[in-house]
Amino acid sequence: MFARHRQLLATGVFGMDALLVAGAWLASYWLRFFGLGLAAPRGLPSFGFYTWVGAVLTPVALLVFRALGLYRSARTASLGRELLLLLQGVISVTALAALGSFFARGELARSVLLVFAVLTTGILWTSRVLLRLALRALRRRGRNLRHVAIVGTGELALGFARTIERQPDAGLAVRGFVAVHPGDGGESLEGYPVLGTVADLPGIVERPGVDFVYLALPRAEYEAEKLALDRLLDSTVAVRLVPDLAHVYTLNATVEDFAGTPVLLITESPAQGWNAVFKRGFDLVLSAVGLVVLAPLLLLLAIWVRLDSPGPAIYGQERVGLNGRRFRMYKFRTMRRDAEAGGQPGWTIPGDPRRTGAGGLLRRLSLDELPQLWNVLLGHMSLVGPRPERPAYVERFRGSIPRYMLRHHVRSGMTGWAQVNGLRGDTPLERRIEHDLYYIQHWSFGFDVKILLLTFVRVFRDASAH
Repeated sequence: MFARHRQLLATGVFGMDALLVAGAWLASYWLRFFGLGLAAPRGLPSFGFYTWVGAVLTPVALLVFRALGLYRSARTASLGRELLLLLQGVISVTALAALGSFFARGELARSVLLVFAVLTTGILWTSRVLLRLALRALRRRGRNLRHVAIVGTGELALGFARTIERQPDAGLAVRGFVAVHPGDGGESLEGYPVLGTVADLPGIVERPGVDFVYLALPRAEYEAEKLALDRLLDSTVAVRLVPDLAHVYTLNATVEDFAGTPVLLITESPAQGWNAVFKRGFDLVLSAVGLVVLAPLLLLLAIWVRLDSPGPAIYGQERVGLNGRRFRMYKFRTMRRDAEAGGQPGWTIPGDPRRTGAGGLLRRLSLDELPQLWNVLLGHMSLVGPRPERPAYVERFRGSIPRYMLRHHVRSGMTGWAQVNGLRGDTPLERRIEHDLYYIQHWSFGFDVKILLLTFVRVFRDASAH
């Protein structure tokens, strides 16, 4: 019954997408040549030709959407991820249409393709939001629910039950727990009944209303997990595995399919795939614009530094960035040329005697960091990310501070979450690492924009900048 209902919903969404894509294509033709009042220097193209193209484009779009996994069960998938996949699909389909038009000597108007991309994205996004709202309303009324039995009575199982409770829109309802041994957990746990033991699973799942069985057992209970899977071989219930990562630090953990084998990725950078493209594009545009707009200021600052004290205006210092790779980070010189004559690096301190006259103001306003726009343009750094450290510090800290090297899963940044929270220079390193890892775990494009805005508000008046 559950599988049939799920297939009916997926088929309905598939058919709805077909109608929306085809309608958006025809609407794009009408808007370009009639609705928007735009000039058509080459005359009005044949509507029949565009109809034929739409008949080809629609199934191609559905195949692309299917390849992206948009017609799998999305009960526990986030709306944001679904909308992003739709955007990727529309961009891919539009690019394929443009490529086909190029080889067909430009038969399709580029303006029609642009209108199609915008219109299709808007329509498909609206349809998904409305569908989610309708399903949410049904589930909050107790309809369209899927009932769950959780195998396990430990903290992993209890934590997963709490996760289900916090996500009512997913439409999952916990029927109860299944113990490994008789007496585990007593008769109930957190208000849910203990339905029996692993040995009783066949009878438990045959009771009306159990759609999913989640195995949430600690790694030490691998024999019970194997027994549970064996007992469920003859069942039609959907079986899911909740991995025990209680003693493992995870960073954006995900699951990938490797030639049919599911692989759990424990530590992953958030900037993967399209996220990486958007972040890198954002960095390229802003760094290029910044270098052009700020060129007069950069020149004046360079002249000031050069006249203020002997030595170069800009100096490069080796730092450790993405994946532990070393690069030269550029800054305006704010220290005397012989500041590290002893050969040992050191933090700057308030009233540091090594600082030049110009260096005090440059550091206080963070203007000494502006040459790093060049590092951002080259791809050594990002506008936002953990601040890069010198190799000597990295070697020292990686052995004494747990998870220190995880901050190198993303590009180093000109500014970061730690810096806008006042953790700059000689401040507690453990707290800085906590903020860096928080940034990596919660990364989003909006988070980057927030940090950039806070940089202008907070960093330029930060008393910890020495």
